[in-house]
Amino acid sequence: MKARGFSLVEILVVLFVVVLITGLATLGFNTGLRDRGSEDFLAAVVATAEYALDEARFSGSDFGLLLARDALGAGEGARVLHWRQRLPEGWRNPAGDAELFAPLPVPEDVELELILDEQIVAVHDANAANAASGATPQWLFLNSGETAVGELVLRRRESGERLGRLTWDALGRFETWRGDNDEPLSAYAP
Repeated sequence: MKARGFSLVEILVVLFVVVLITGLATLGFNTGLRDRGSEDFLAAVVATAEYALDEARFSGSDFGLLLARDALGAGEGARVLHWRQRLPEGWRNPAGDAELFAPLPVPEDVELELILDEQIVAVHDANAANAASGATPQWLFLNSGETAVGELVLRRRESGERLGRLTWDALGRFETWRGDNDEPLSAYAP
């Protein structure tokens, strides 16, 4: 019996199949990372919002979250969340932990929509991102322990597909949702 090797066509077909499977796996992995990035972003918002509510109650000073365009000009659609505290001189950077209250950039490929009391909130211009401007934050955490009922929706910029959302009630009980799911991923209560 004569030994026979693989033909060039057979080798190319096998290589094509391997490349195709690798490409599909990478695509699925990258999509998962992008979705995971959205979940991490929402978790960071929840953690800091809970802390801001607690600080507002204990300090007797209101806190807020200001959504503004990126002052660094990182693109027309770039948005950043800035934490603020109502101090005697007006709305300024919080007096507490600077690292915890650091500006939180919205992921690059994500469009963010803030809805408070069933109204879509307008994004401030880049000038409002400067704490010295004294711009009033859109989302307030009052020293009474209350906040406006709302929702933060994250959508994929290119397609409009909903990646996730965060909902809360007037007492700051948060729930995160993935995509268009009808069941929350988790519930956070102060």
